[in-house]
Amino acid sequence: MKIKHFTSSRNPISILNVATALMLAVAPEGDAAFVSYYVGVDGLATIASGTYAGLSNPNLNRLTLLYAHVYPDTPASNHYHSKGVYRYTGPNLGEGQTSTEINPANYLPEGTAPPLLMTVGTGGLYDGKFVSAPEPGNPFSLSTIQDTGKLSGFSPGSGESILFNSGANRWNGSLIGADVHLELVSLSAGLNVGNSTVLNLFSSPGDNHHLDDSFSFTPVFWTDADASPGTYTAQFKLTDESGIFGDSGTFEYRFDVVPEPSSASLGAFGVLALFRRRR
Repeated sequence: MKIKHFTSSRNPISILNVATALMLAVAPEGDAAFVSYYVGVDGLATIASGTYAGLSNPNLNRLTLLYAHVYPDTPASNHYHSKGVYRYTGPNLGEGQTSTEINPANYLPEGTAPPLLMTVGTGGLYDGKFVSAPEPGNPFSLSTIQDTGKLSGFSPGSGESILFNSGANRWNGSLIGADVHLELVSLSAGLNVGNSTVLNLFSSPGDNHHLDDSFSFTPVFWTDADASPGTYTAQFKLTDESGIFGDSGTFEYRFDVVPEPSSASLGAFGVLALFRRRR
């Protein structure tokens, strides 16, 4: 699935109904297991090539957020992009001596895509608030996060199987036994994170949300209706309280709040336009 960014019409929406509809629309028939985000564990033991060839992988056995690139017409191309992975940096000074960092390309949407546009929610918890919501044709906006294990067991050659085993089987290890939590690292003032039943899942950095076994979690990012225009960010990491797997590096979601013009502003604009035409 090629990633394209479409701006929202900003019409008020029912976020939960639209999220469900768009998830079904984006996933092709027979590929209903796909979501945009997965949590896996890095199984790559040794760096195979490049400057750091032969060194152990600093991200080995760490939980990792994965963005799924899915191509319905060419499923053989299905693959993940990892976010917030630990990697080497600087000169190769040998095992245990080479510096590491969290890959700075840890933000979503990735690349040069603009932040996700927040829109007006109607009804329920998010009535009248600016909320994250699915944008047609933009899989980055589908916020559900699942265990990669949900892709296991599909027939060889299927899109799910190809994605699950992509990267030379790097991400297909089982999370069974892990106690995975999503931990807040930082949050822009005015930005909040909830779900379908709870407005605020996080109050301050260090707070975490338990992801159930074989989880499927859909966060809702939101601001009040009078939030200042601009870009808001939320940074997280994944932790395993069982101690089986290491923590992930941080990854970041980015959102734009662009309040709709008030009716008074629109009226003033109309009067000004009419005045200019009459001149």
